[in-house]
Amino acid sequence: MAAIQPPKAQYQQVAALLRERIHDGTYTADQPLPSEPQLSAELGVSRQTINRAMNLLRSEGLVRVRRGFGTFIRGVPQVTRDAKKRYAARNQGTGAGDVEIKALGLTPRTEYVEIGRVPAPAAVATVLSIETGAPVLVRRRHLFANDEPTQLADSYIPWDIAEGTELLNRNVGRGGSYTRLAELGHGPVRFTEEVTVRTATDDEASLLELDGGQPVIDITHIAWDAADRPVEVALHVMPGNLWRLRYDWDDPTADEYPTVDGEV
Repeated sequence: MAAIQPPKAQYQQVAALLRERIHDGTYTADQPLPSEPQLSAELGVSRQTINRAMNLLRSEGLVRVRRGFGTFIRGVPQVTRDAKKRYAARNQGTGAGDVEIKALGLTPRTEYVEIGRVPAPAAVATVLSIETGAPVLVRRRHLFANDEPTQLADSYIPWDIAEGTELLNRNVGRGGSYTRLAELGHGPVRFTEEVTVRTATDDEASLLELDGGQPVIDITHIAWDAADRPVEVALHVMPGNLWRLRYDWDDPTADEYPTVDGEV
């Protein structure tokens, strides 16, 4: 039996013990963790203490509650969203999100919630330089890894580009939406991303299986064609604990650095 002793708060000691058991494989993702009464009896602390410890682990994204089944370890490790590799994957005709998940040995799945013509929300209309309420194509998706939710993604494309094209299909074909845009003369050549971190809304927390108050990464991704027209706005909402963002870039002023004997 593990010893829970002062002066450190009991719930923090319980959380540390459970965290250790999660990391060393004592608990596995396919089985629920012991119940609060079981842990209370094992560790000699109150159920309230166990509950506080579990809440701490949930806030860290280590465990999730499946109503009617118990508390489970989250089976998805942290995913790296590498901006450069995403476009390399697209150029090879492979979905970027699928590549990121498969790299972890997990099975990706996309649930298409809505594909069709909708009025442009104000924020989307501003980016696309159209009137609020003007028609756009929305492709609304929920993404999963091993059936655990990993992100919500809504893509908006101007209707005058998307109307009557394969972009309205659930499966847009090899290479994805950007290849179809290129075939229509609007291939993206420049991208902008705005990244913020905020608290999940109630709906987002429910869909992503997060506890209230947990942070999400909010990415507004904008694709521009060669005529400098914004041709897609993609809104991504991702659990903050689940994702790592990576960006690589060159220094545009590198050629201006002085050199001495061939060394920078």
